[in-house]
Amino acid sequence: MTDALTAMFDWQMPVALHFGAGVLETLPARLDGDRVVLLTFAGAEACGLLSRLRGLLGDQLLHVELVPEGLAELSRLEPLAARLWPIMARWPETVLLAVGGGTVLDLAKVLRCRSLDGDAAALEAALCDRGDWPMLSIDRLWLVPTTAGTGSEVTRWATLWDTGAEPPVKRSFDRPFGHAERALIDPVLTLSCPPAVLRDAALDALSHALEAIWNHHASPLSDLLAVSAARRVIAALPRAQAEPHDLAHRSALSLAALEAGLAFAQTRTALAHALSYALTLEHGLSHGQACACWLVACWELAVGHDERVDAGLARVFDTAPELGAVHLARWLGSVGAQADPAAFGITEAQDRIRAALDSPRGRNFIAPVPKPFPQEPQIDVPAC
Repeated sequence: MTDALTAMFDWQMPVALHFGAGVLETLPARLDGDRVVLLTFAGAEACGLLSRLRGLLGDQLLHVELVPEGLAELSRLEPLAARLWPIMARWPETVLLAVGGGTVLDLAKVLRCRSLDGDAAALEAALCDRGDWPMLSIDRLWLVPTTAGTGSEVTRWATLWDTGAEPPVKRSFDRPFGHAERALIDPVLTLSCPPAVLRDAALDALSHALEAIWNHHASPLSDLLAVSAARRVIAALPRAQAEPHDLAHRSALSLAALEAGLAFAQTRTALAHALSYALTLEHGLSHGQACACWLVACWELAVGHDERVDAGLARVFDTAPELGAVHLARWLGSVGAQADPAAFGITEAQDRIRAALDSPRGRNFIAPVPKPFPQEPQIDVPAC
């Protein structure tokens, strides 16, 4: 094990960050007259966000595209490209501005990669490893999250769900040009999140934080961010659920999501994420819930392999790392989340864990060899 003070690590973060309540109001000044193509979620109209953005952007706004609710499905790529790319080609200095949750932000990361011949099918084929990447023009991309969870605004990758494949699969976009140029994180925008979205986004942020801790690619800096993010989510989510209109709690969650995003942007995710994708496809679980139900099992497996990991996990609940899984299970139950994959009909959890450890994300996990599957903590956990 390398001492934290002498550890060698790399760090790259090309995204210019602007954080704070009301930072969205600074958007016109930062654009400095540049034109905008807006990609946002369908509900932006009903909650008043779209009219607010129209008022802020005025004549700079060239086009608005509303993304239906649901997963970031690969099938949406071609029709969106057909509408957006001609406008972006006509105005080369246009900023593609994505305002929304992970679905919108992830779609925008791919759509900013405009095929020079306008062939979105070639881009889709490349994403599915069925062909080479076409010649691309990389358009300017600014991201504005409206949830506190995904961290997508500071990572270089995106998830697209290929529900047309048999069986359906997750496709990953992971390119050096995946980072946005700017991200504006305004906690005020999260106030309109319904309770389930508030919770599930926070669970996603917690998953990112823990996955960055029990990770082979962690560093002293990623550990600082990840531990801080985990502690912040654990403290702030119950408060935000109890006082949903309190901006301080939403700000804490937004900061936690950013911290976790910055951490896992360097480490990538690990075992819980590898296990989560099948639950989303099989049971329609939100990404946050699908990750969260594996966190207790992953925590148990992570303990005892590395002093750095144990030290980080000990700081999350200020307790011995081997006791943290019990605290985590209790906390998940208290916020209305499931801590046990069996609740979703998963009877072969150990087999899934063994298989996931050999996946790209699973190989980031700190445990080199799986231990026996951990016993369920013997505590009373409230049902979801």
